[in-house]
Amino acid sequence: MASSRQHYNSSECPADESDDGESGDDTVDPDEPVIAGEGIGENAKVAPPQDMGSVPGYPNVKFDASLLPPPPSIVPKASDYKQPEFTKVPVITEETARTALLDYVEDQFCWGKGTAKKLQFTNLQSSTSYHYILETYTETRSTKYENVAFKGQPIDGPQYGIPPGPWDIITNPCDIFSDEIRKMEVPHTASVKPCHRCKATGYLICSSCSGRGRKRCGGCNGRGRKRRRVKRKNGWRTVTRTCGGCHGTGKRRCNRCSGTGRVVCGTCEGTTQLKWFIQLTITWKNNLGHHIVEKTDLPDELIKDVAGTLGFQDTQPRVLPIAMFPEPEINQASHRLVNEHSRFPNCRILMQRHVIRMVPVTQCDYQHKETTLNYFVYGLDCKVHAPTYPDQCCWGCTIL
Repeated sequence: MASSRQHYNSSECPADESDDGESGDDTVDPDEPVIAGEGIGENAKVAPPQDMGSVPGYPNVKFDASLLPPPPSIVPKASDYKQPEFTKVPVITEETARTALLDYVEDQFCWGKGTAKKLQFTNLQSSTSYHYILETYTETRSTKYENVAFKGQPIDGPQYGIPPGPWDIITNPCDIFSDEIRKMEVPHTASVKPCHRCKATGYLICSSCSGRGRKRCGGCNGRGRKRRRVKRKNGWRTVTRTCGGCHGTGKRRCNRCSGTGRVVCGTCEGTTQLKWFIQLTITWKNNLGHHIVEKTDLPDELIKDVAGTLGFQDTQPRVLPIAMFPEPEINQASHRLVNEHSRFPNCRILMQRHVIRMVPVTQCDYQHKETTLNYFVYGLDCKVHAPTYPDQCCWGCTIL
């Protein structure tokens, strides 16, 4: 949109019955409003009326939200990448490795501690796993017609000025790199029109009883009488009695409409008028890209959520790919992900951040009987992965 338009700042953070109707001789007044479409309830949304006028700057607004491409923006040049000072990851001792395993075994159901207490290590292989994360924070905007019941509230219509363009409205997310959705009324787009769903009467024909005010009695299934077995001196007999629920009529009052055959229109809430306006929906999303370099048999997904050392972090409107990290695979992954995150259709990129987490991993080899087994201690909080631990069920336990 033209940059000469006035900018608007909006940076505040938001905060029955199921019996079938019975056909009969009851008739419905043809002048009464009816529900348009089979199965549409009283609270259904309605499309804008056909006499909605065009709004300057919003020629193609529809009832369903449509994404709007952002205007071209000037992207500031990313600063040059500087070689960071990487923190060395700690190397654990045999005592730490054994303690971590004992704590892990104690938390498992029905695992024995015998092997963990007596095992003899043959080798401890320490290594570092790398977790590269690229975050791209994007913003999308969409517009659609929305309505609420008109109850006398102020109407900000075109007479108060030209509506600002969808990307001219200035608003900021509450927290950067956090997903958020915000909806707002576009200034100077409101108008009041009669509710065309109920034809400005404020009510609709009850969909439960089809406007008759009565429904087939569920107790006697519309027969008016019930059969039941009673015990007499000479045995059991079947007797027929008048249904107490409908007093023999076969019909009961409809609870939804209280017998009137009409319900309040849920669209205009009985006011007979609707306030129409263009609703702007702003969606902020944090798009994530991951790459893990793990050269042991430890599953890669375990590295994502474990504590590690922050080796590098950079936050800019556009980040440059990492090129001088000692692990070549991280450099390659950074180039690939930065290139993938350079294009988000119909989105505006607000900020990017990439980090490198370094996670210590120790493969603990030990001898058990005639077999060489191992387990892994990983992360700064010494998590354990031991799928081949031999005492995974203690002797003599009973599972109820």
